[in-house]
Amino acid sequence: MNTSENEQVTQLLDQLQDQPEAMEKLSRLVYADIHRLAHNKRFEMRAGETLRTTALVHEAFLKIFRDGSDDHNIENRAHLMRLMGRAIRQIIVDHARRKLAGKRGAGAPHEPIDDQSLMDTSEREAASVLDMESALERLERIDPDLADTVSARFFAGYTADEIASIKSISRRTVYRDLQRAAAWLRLDMSD
Repeated sequence: MNTSENEQVTQLLDQLQDQPEAMEKLSRLVYADIHRLAHNKRFEMRAGETLRTTALVHEAFLKIFRDGSDDHNIENRAHLMRLMGRAIRQIIVDHARRKLAGKRGAGAPHEPIDDQSLMDTSEREAASVLDMESALERLERIDPDLADTVSARFFAGYTADEIASIKSISRRTVYRDLQRAAAWLRLDMSD
């Protein structure tokens, strides 16, 4: 997105309180970026085919802009995309939790099964999403800035240059942070 489009997004975000029609203009300006973000996040979190990209985009818009929430506090396009990335991540995780909750027997006695091969593909994908979410939550408790960099790259789809610009750090620092985070996540998830 170029500078004039970024400025348009910022202006529309400022107008949301007073001019409801600004939402339609805003959504047209950022829809392609948010759709790409949702597609990437679905793929990265292995959300499977039961959750469609377009549905994710629409649900994320509702989650952020519903009921006159704090939409006037969204500062610019980068801030909106970060919020959308978080919303989409939460929707995918909630979807995975519901999927696995339905498979738990609704009150039947619990019998632990260690063999992942007994789970169907969609259940394994849902379990994988929840594993990744748990690992990111642990990383966030240890190093919130590092977790934010990982989320920006892998869940919001930002490039290293965009992250560097948003966080006012060098691209090299972004790459080092991503390498540290990948190593930490591999170690954490191997347990």
